[in-house]
Amino acid sequence: VEIAALMKTSNPDFKLDKSAVNHTFKYLKYVDKITEQTALFFMSDNDICTYVRWMSDYSNLNDMIGMLNRKYKKTGTNSWSFAEKGEKFTVTLVEDEWYFTVSYRKD
Repeated sequence: VEIAALMKTSNPDFKLDKSAVNHTFKYLKYVDKITEQTALFFMSDNDICTYVRWMSDYSNLNDMIGMLNRKYKKTGTNSWSFAEKGEKFTVTLVEDEWYFTVSYRKD
Protein backbone atom coordinates (compact mmCIF):
# COMPACT_ATOMS: atom_id res chain seq x y z
CA VAL A 1 0.00 0.00 0.00
CA GLU A 2 2.81 2.44 0.84
CA ILE A 3 4.56 1.76 -2.48
CA ALA A 4 1.35 2.39 -4.42
CA ALA A 5 0.77 5.70 -2.61
CA LEU A 6 4.40 6.77 -3.06
CA MET A 7 4.41 5.95 -6.78
CA LYS A 8 1.10 7.76 -7.28
CA THR A 9 2.44 10.99 -5.76
CA SER A 10 6.12 10.96 -6.78
CA ASN A 11 5.86 9.17 -10.15
CA PRO A 12 2.29 9.62 -11.44
CA ASP A 13 3.23 8.52 -14.98
CA PHE A 14 4.12 5.04 -13.71
CA LYS A 15 1.38 2.41 -13.76
CA LEU A 16 1.29 -0.93 -11.97
CA ASP A 17 1.95 -3.70 -14.50
CA LYS A 18 0.38 -7.05 -13.60
CA SER A 19 0.97 -8.65 -17.02
CA ALA A 20 4.19 -10.46 -16.09
CA VAL A 21 4.11 -13.18 -13.44
CA ASN A 22 7.25 -14.59 -11.85
CA HIS A 23 6.75 -17.29 -9.23
CA THR A 24 10.38 -17.17 -8.07
CA PHE A 25 10.27 -13.59 -6.80
CA LYS A 26 7.57 -11.57 -5.06
CA TYR A 27 7.58 -8.08 -6.53
CA LEU A 28 5.58 -5.12 -7.79
CA LYS A 29 6.33 -3.88 -11.29
CA TYR A 30 5.67 -0.28 -12.35
CA VAL A 31 6.12 0.91 -15.95
CA ASP A 32 6.30 4.36 -17.50
CA LYS A 33 5.74 3.88 -21.21
CA ILE A 34 6.39 7.58 -21.95
CA THR A 35 10.02 7.67 -20.75
CA GLU A 36 10.69 3.93 -21.12
CA GLN A 37 11.38 3.19 -17.45
CA THR A 38 10.53 0.19 -15.28
CA ALA A 39 10.69 -0.02 -11.48
CA LEU A 40 10.67 -3.36 -9.67
CA PHE A 41 10.02 -3.47 -5.91
CA PHE A 42 11.11 -6.84 -4.50
CA MET A 43 9.19 -7.87 -1.39
CA SER A 44 9.92 -10.15 1.54
CA ASP A 45 7.43 -12.80 2.66
CA ASN A 46 6.17 -10.16 5.13
CA ASP A 47 5.52 -7.68 2.28
CA ILE A 48 8.48 -5.48 3.25
CA CYS A 49 10.39 -3.96 0.33
CA THR A 50 13.93 -5.34 0.44
CA TYR A 51 15.33 -4.20 -2.91
CA VAL A 52 14.40 -1.78 -5.69
CA ARG A 53 15.64 -2.09 -9.26
CA TRP A 54 14.97 0.86 -11.60
CA MET A 55 15.69 0.23 -15.29
CA SER A 56 15.70 3.04 -17.82
CA ASP A 57 16.48 4.05 -21.37
CA TYR A 58 19.74 5.99 -21.77
CA SER A 59 17.80 9.13 -22.71
CA ASN A 60 17.10 9.50 -18.96
CA LEU A 61 20.69 8.98 -17.74
CA ASN A 62 21.70 12.62 -17.16
CA ASP A 63 18.44 13.41 -15.32
CA MET A 64 18.84 10.30 -13.16
CA ILE A 65 22.46 11.08 -12.23
CA GLY A 66 21.48 14.68 -11.42
CA MET A 67 18.68 13.48 -9.15
CA LEU A 68 20.95 10.95 -7.41
CA ASN A 69 23.62 13.61 -6.84
CA ARG A 70 21.03 16.04 -5.36
CA LYS A 71 19.27 13.53 -3.08
CA TYR A 72 22.09 11.27 -1.87
CA LYS A 73 25.73 11.31 -0.76
CA LYS A 74 28.08 10.24 -3.54
CA THR A 75 30.33 7.39 -2.36
CA GLY A 76 31.99 6.32 -5.62
CA THR A 77 31.88 6.63 -9.40
CA ASN A 78 28.39 5.15 -9.71
CA SER A 79 27.33 4.75 -6.09
CA TRP A 80 25.53 6.80 -3.45
CA SER A 81 24.28 6.29 0.10
CA PHE A 82 21.54 7.67 2.31
CA ALA A 83 19.83 7.01 5.62
CA GLU A 84 16.11 6.92 6.24
CA LYS A 85 14.32 6.16 9.50
CA GLY A 86 17.63 5.11 11.06
CA GLU A 87 18.47 2.61 8.31
CA LYS A 88 21.31 2.96 5.79
CA PHE A 89 20.89 2.31 2.07
CA THR A 90 23.23 1.98 -0.90
CA VAL A 91 22.33 3.13 -4.42
CA THR A 92 24.27 1.73 -7.38
CA LEU A 93 24.05 2.68 -11.06
CA VAL A 94 25.10 0.09 -13.66
CA GLU A 95 25.33 0.91 -17.35
CA ASP A 96 24.29 -2.06 -19.47
CA GLU A 97 24.41 -2.28 -23.26
CA TRP A 98 20.87 -1.08 -24.05
CA TYR A 99 19.74 0.47 -20.75
CA PHE A 100 20.99 1.43 -17.31
CA THR A 101 19.88 0.15 -13.91
CA VAL A 102 19.74 1.89 -10.55
CA SER A 103 19.54 -0.45 -7.55
CA TYR A 104 18.52 0.54 -4.03
CA ARG A 105 19.50 -1.88 -1.28
CA LYS A 106 19.45 -1.74 2.51
CA ASP A 107 22.96 -2.11 4.00
